[in-house]
Amino acid sequence: MKRILCSILIPLLLLCSCASENSAPTEPAETVPVIATQPPTAAPTDAPKKSVFPKLSTEDLVKLRIASIMKTKPGKTGSISVEALEQYPELPTGCEAVALTIALNALGCKLEKTEIAEEYLQYDDNYVIGFCGDPFSDGGAGVMPIGIIATVDNYVKATGAKIYAYNSSHMPLSDLYKFIDAGCPVVMWTTYYMDEPWFTGESIDYDGETYQWYNNEHCVALYGYDRSDGTVDIADPLRGAVTVNADEFERINHEIGGWSVTLIDTSKLDTPATEKPTEKPTVKPTVKPTEKPAKKPTEKSTEKPTVKPASATLNKSAAATEKPTQPTVSKPAETQPATEQPTKQPKHKK
Repeated sequence: MKRILCSILIPLLLLCSCASENSAPTEPAETVPVIATQPPTAAPTDAPKKSVFPKLSTEDLVKLRIASIMKTKPGKTGSISVEALEQYPELPTGCEAVALTIALNALGCKLEKTEIAEEYLQYDDNYVIGFCGDPFSDGGAGVMPIGIIATVDNYVKATGAKIYAYNSSHMPLSDLYKFIDAGCPVVMWTTYYMDEPWFTGESIDYDGETYQWYNNEHCVALYGYDRSDGTVDIADPLRGAVTVNADEFERINHEIGGWSVTLIDTSKLDTPATEKPTEKPTVKPTVKPTEKPAKKPTEKSTEKPTVKPASATLNKSAAATEKPTQPTVSKPAETQPATEQPTKQPKHKK
């Protein structure tokens, strides 16, 4: 009997204990928050890279360009395509402005013959730093390289042109030929018809240089050379496009001071210097105007001169109109220099 009861009670007790365990409340399982992650993105391949070198100024780039040009060797011949312009009748004493216009147009500028003189030419009673007198009259004098460089700066600031004027004074023709090969025209000082200089005895010392005045002062644009023939090609505001003896041209330039200004296209500063152009340039014929321009500047320059040369010794109109057989040398007045200013002097617009 006992065995029977045990066999019945033990299974019942086991069932009751299992039922009580199943009915006991259970604690909810702790949930772990899921953090959403994005797959890593690949870095863009066209991202600009920062240069480890500092950005060079235009002047620094020009220096590098000039150094590159000077390492080249000039060829037997070289030339730049130019359009020759003549200064008469509008600018009887404005050869510098016309020569500069020829050089600027060779670099792609589109200037009228009188535009530089009317709008951008630097004026001053000191002929070293600005044009002395009125280039539209017979009584004008002239200007030296520093004034032409200032004129180019005026033009660049007003128009945004990518041009740099480099003072290449005292450089021999053999080095200037390298500029021609690189497509850089050169504005050079000489004399009317390559006569002997007519020095007046007057000079101005400026920034360590002595600038002697000569009455037949003249300016041309050098655009070509031929070393086998010993000649250079110049765009002469008096005679148009002419070819002259290189040695004689260099001798006169050296005698008057060796003055020259080279124009460099700064939009091509990253282009390496070449020894010789691949295409043969052409020279467009000179077109002579039939009448004078209607507009002629009448106002005087408002800038205060630093040095005023004697106006009687700075009149070069006689040298331009005729070619005397024997030049006469005039001397500045010993008692008191003349103080007259040109009656008509163009205004300088900035």
